Formats: sequence, C-alpha cells, structure tokens
Amino acid sequence: MSIELIRDLIKIDQTMGKNQTQSLVEGEMTLPADKPEMNQILTMDGDVKIVDIKTLKDKISVKGIVELKALYTADDEKQPVHSLTTTIEFDEEIEIDGISEQMTADIRANIEHIEYRLEQRDRIAVKAVIALEGKAQAGNDINIVKDIKGNKNLQVLKENIKYDDVIGHNIATTTVRDAFEVGSNLADILDILRIDMKAYERETKIVDDKVIVSGLIECSVMYFGDDEENKINYMKHEIQFTHFVEVYGATKDMLCNIKLQPGEVTYDTKEDINGNIRILDVEVPVKIEAKIYEQKEKEVITDTYSTVNKVSVEKQEVDITENVGRHTAKEIIKGTVETDTKVETVYNINVKPMLTDYRIVEERIIIEGFLDVDMLYLGETDEGIKNIKQEIPFKAYADIEKIQTGMDSDIDIILDDIKYNKMSQGGVEIEVTIKTDVSVNRVKKINIITSAEEIEEKIDESKKASITIYIVQDKDTIWDIAKRYNTTIEELVETNEIINPENIMPGEKLIIEKNISFEI
Repeated sequence: MSIELIRDLIKIDQTMGKNQTQSLVEGEMTLPADKPEMNQILTMDGDVKIVDIKTLKDKISVKGIVELKALYTADDEKQPVHSLTTTIEFDEEIEIDGISEQMTADIRANIEHIEYRLEQRDRIAVKAVIALEGKAQAGNDINIVKDIKGNKNLQVLKENIKYDDVIGHNIATTTVRDAFEVGSNLADILDILRIDMKAYERETKIVDDKVIVSGLIECSVMYFGDDEENKINYMKHEIQFTHFVEVYGATKDMLCNIKLQPGEVTYDTKEDINGNIRILDVEVPVKIEAKIYEQKEKEVITDTYSTVNKVSVEKQEVDITENVGRHTAKEIIKGTVETDTKVETVYNINVKPMLTDYRIVEERIIIEGFLDVDMLYLGETDEGIKNIKQEIPFKAYADIEKIQTGMDSDIDIILDDIKYNKMSQGGVEIEVTIKTDVSVNRVKKINIITSAEEIEEKIDESKKASITIYIVQDKDTIWDIAKRYNTTIEELVETNEIINPENIMPGEKLIIEKNISFEI
C-alpha cells in the first residue's frame, strides 16, 4: 500500500532577532516671548513616543520624539513658578542580522537619563539618553505532516508543539474628552503648569471580529492658583472611556494583548457660572494596540519508517517558536521617598517601573527592577518648591511550569496605580501597583517531513543475528534504536521490560530480537 501524507498548515509569529541600543538626543528648550526669564530649574522630565517603525535589511529604523517638561522659578511676584515644554525628534537604527523588509517590529523605549544646563536665562540645553529595545518578527506559514496512512508495518514518530496562533493585529485611536471643575477647596486657575496623562486598561472583552477595551485616563493637573497665597495647586481627575479595535477573526474564547499610549494633551480653561476660571476642558488621543491569538497544541510527524519495506523520506529543518507558558499578575510595591523636611504638600509624583534583570530558577522567573520616582513637593520650612528623585528596588516572581534557563522571555512591566501618604516625621510613603506580563518561549528545531515514499524493496533480515545485545549510547533515543534495527518501540519495551521508554540511559543493555515475517 502506498504512503499517504495528511498535511496541515500552522501560522506562527516567529521572533527573528532582538537587540538593544541607546540614542543620544540633544536639543534646546527656548522660552516663548510671553514667559518670564528663568532663575532656576526646579525639575525636568519627559516621555518617549515612537512615531514610525520600519524593518529594513539587517536593521530596524525607529523615529520618535522626546517630550520634555520643565518647571522653573522666575522673578514674578504674582507667579514665581512657570512651566516650559518642548519636543525633540530622534532617528535611530537597531542592528539585527538576518531581518528583512517583509518583517514587522516591536519597539520598547524609555528615557534612561536627562542632563540639562541653563545656558542663558531664556534657554536650556538638554541631553537625553534613550534606551531602545527592538524585536523583529515574521509571520511564518509552515506546512506540516500531521498523519501518515499506509500499511500496518509503518512506524511514525510524533512530536507535540505548543505555539501561539496569531489571529490578527490592529491599532485604533480614540479621542478622550472631559470638562471638570477644580475642587471647592482649591483656588481659581491662573496658569496651568503641567498636565500628565496615564492610560490604564481596566477590562477587555473580545467579541466577533472586535476587541472592546474599557480603560481609564488618570489626569494629573498642576496649576498656579489665582488667590492671595499665589500657591501651586494639584489635583487628579479620572476619565473613563470605552473603545473597540477591529480584528478580523477574533472570537470570545481567544486571548488578547493590549497596549495603551496617550498622545499629546490639549486643554482650555473656562469660566464657571460665577465667572471664575475653574473649569478645565481636556482632550487627549489614546492609541489602542490589540493583538489576538490562540494557544494551540499540535502533533507533528517528524520521522517514519517501515519494518518490512524501505522508505524514502525527505525532510526540512524548521525553527518553531514554541510558547512554553505565560504569567500575568499584579504586584504591590511599597517604599518611602525620603525628604530632609516634613512634607506640607505633594504637587506631583511620577513613577516609572524599570526592568534591570531577570533569571529563571527552577520553573520560576525572578524579575528585578526599580521604581524611578520623581516627586515635586513643598516642605514645611520656607524654602520653596523642591524636587527629589529616588529609586526604589523591587522583585517580582512568575511561576511557569517547564521553563528552563536559557529560554527567551518577554517581560512587560506596566504601571497600574499609585497611592501615597505624607509621613508625620517626614518623607512620603508610596504604594505602587504594577502589572507584570511574562511570556516564555523557546526556539525548537524540528525536522518536518516534506515527502515519504515506500520503495518496493524489502528489508533483508537474513543476515541479521537472532538476538543482538545493544549498549545504549549517549543521545540515543528508543526511536533511533528501533529504526536502526527495523523493529518497533513496542517490541523493545516488551522484550526488555522498559518502564519509561522516554528515559533510557547510556550504558543500558537492550535485547533486540530478529523479526521473521511470513508471506502467505
């Protein structure tokens, strides 16, 4: 009977390479004509926004902007603190051998360090070091053989693979708007110093061909009050939003990765019913990136032979990115921001979780990092506004079965919530919730059968000894031995009373009996 190969197709997003680099971004922040000259810079921070990614031959081209925000003091009796913002463009390349234009890429970017210098009273020279991590992926359609039909003497070797079947990927943008009034205990608005927007995913629901994302925008506003004290005021406001991303082929039982990125905020101040400037109208675009996938397992036929006839087999070695496991959890990190005086008012706290290292130990990933804390505050002593930066180290853990040292891990650490309390003796206690999303993969090399044909030439058993004693060699498998001696795994197991055929040891002696077949 001829051999019939039953084929199947698997679609896998395979990581073709990853690399890291740094980009030095330099520029100037120049005062507009309507701003008073600077005396001292109180604080400087920023964010990175990626605006364009292209995969080229052996590299990823990245374009982005650094959004910088500064607060400074000025000779202004009514308003001694002012803000200054600017954006600086950058263009960088991440070298990854072997990638091409047909692939896609994912970029992670953050500011590692900022240096600044007051050149003149109307200009700040700025240098920022940007850390970039690039990963190139290719959608790979792999033809496999999932079954072989033929005569009863045909033996097949099956291997199980676990992979992510990527259904689709898409990006949508929604505009989040809201108008809200400052609290009754706060002063009227004289000047907005800064507005920070953070986007959080709260609930995601997958329906047919769509991903519905419910999220939260946390709007932190620092402004100068129009009252006798002329002090800085600070408030938070939450804006809920719901939007969908179309992903063809998505169904409710699938899995999803979501990334949210708020864009540049625009705002306007308005009068309330009493004619006072107490209403803030804000608008911010939010980019929602959704990737839909299914975790699948399939058996692949990697080898075949017959105990009676010779079989001609052709194979192709392919690399399959196999997902070993995933883990998503929230961690609460507590720490103290130390100050030299008792804190009267906290104006703003920015926290960025930074990954420094990870390692796999006995089916557990140990994640190490730190919280990069930047706090603007007013002390009880009359020394004006102060800025303090501090790093709070943390560890997080992800337990995933069957992971081993050397496997490739993708780790996302996302800020989920910030709470803080002023301490009576000085300093500020913070409680930060982070979400760790860990995926562990390994590249598995598999010999895929591309063709198999049974030859009408019988295997000559006449010169073979009735009984052969075989000593198991290093890297031998029970399949290798059975194929070499034209027998079956079942016969070797039965003859040698093998308890665990997947775990034969070098040095073991196996009895191999000669098979005699009779044709009637």
